[in-house]
Amino acid sequence: MTRAPGPKGSLFWGSLADFTSDALGLLWQATRDHGDVVRLRFGPITAHLVNHPDHITHVLSRHADRYDKNTRSVERIRATCGDSLLSANADAWARHRRLIQPIFQPKMFTDISAIVSDEMGPMLDRWRTADKIDVASEMMHLVIAISARILFSSSVDAARVEAALAVILEDTWRRLQAPLDPSMISPAFHKRAFKDAVQTIGDVIFELIATRRRQIDAPDDLLSRLLAAHEADGDAQLNDKELRDAAVTLLLGGHETTANALAWAFHAVAQSPDAGIETQDPAHIFAEAVRLYPSIWIVERRAIAADTIGGFDIPRGSSVLISPYLIHRHPDFWTDPDRFDPARHAVETDRHRHAYIPFGLGQHRCVGLHMARAIASEVIAHVYAQFRLHPTGQTPAVDPGITLRPTGPLWLCPVAK
Repeated sequence: MTRAPGPKGSLFWGSLADFTSDALGLLWQATRDHGDVVRLRFGPITAHLVNHPDHITHVLSRHADRYDKNTRSVERIRATCGDSLLSANADAWARHRRLIQPIFQPKMFTDISAIVSDEMGPMLDRWRTADKIDVASEMMHLVIAISARILFSSSVDAARVEAALAVILEDTWRRLQAPLDPSMISPAFHKRAFKDAVQTIGDVIFELIATRRRQIDAPDDLLSRLLAAHEADGDAQLNDKELRDAAVTLLLGGHETTANALAWAFHAVAQSPDAGIETQDPAHIFAEAVRLYPSIWIVERRAIAADTIGGFDIPRGSSVLISPYLIHRHPDFWTDPDRFDPARHAVETDRHRHAYIPFGLGQHRCVGLHMARAIASEVIAHVYAQFRLHPTGQTPAVDPGITLRPTGPLWLCPVAK
């Protein structure tokens, strides 16, 4: 048996304290010290961090049938989104995917400019008289509104959703890091703030559903498809809980990751010393932003049976960790990997194609990637057509929680052209 190398950590908790205090720092140092397959111990949990495109392909694509989502992280997420695309395995996942996939084809997002422009108008008007703006909060509000219009053909209270989501993300990450938590015994022991936030998101969804059911000529959008499945017969039917879980997942997942990436994109452009970088292709700006700041910065799978990766044994039941944040900065695959350079996405290279996985890989690749790219390209184009954004104040650190958020406001100064 060939055991992978890794940091020793403390006697009882291994590297848990280091992960809790600086997750990215721990993982980065671990790969520098021990290579592309690293054994980590978090208390009773054994995990293997794999950081080579071939290893990532092995887990997420070529031999994906050897791994599942019955992991600690997915269990924590399930408290919010139930058994949905983010958390379901096997047949349940496939059923949700078949239902939702048609709505997320590229052709569905070729004509969203009017929606984006309509939602951006009031925001850009405010920017004209603002000394500075928190681009992270601005993007969160904006993308919530745009996503609701695209997916549900309705408006939502963006501030209400954002506030609830912040509580959910913080509490979910807290529970993921904690070796023990009362909510592991029963959902009744979740913190009151978390339960209230989940209830708020559920209320938003059921308000959208109630409004739709009163409509006579409903649009062919995601909500209509979910409701049709809810009213279907047989195996295709979604029960009440599945309907709620699917809608919640797509509302939250449809905006959180895109909003974060957009905020980091505007921040990175403002910080860039290259004059005129904002004139580059918006798609390339976004692609580079999600390279350096992938919202889903870590992915976990569980080995269903014993396996071997890179010559090292992966025990049955252990976790495998994949970090897009790390692989996107791997010096063997990226030149000057820490530099923000949208131009690198404008040319073909012989780089391993799975050294870039901001939307995942294999059958579980993010269903909303085309929507995210379409929204982001439109938003970036609209902003830079009217403004230049300049840095102001101290840049907050990167906060690796459930998603890769800034630790505080991302202040930028908007200057109208």
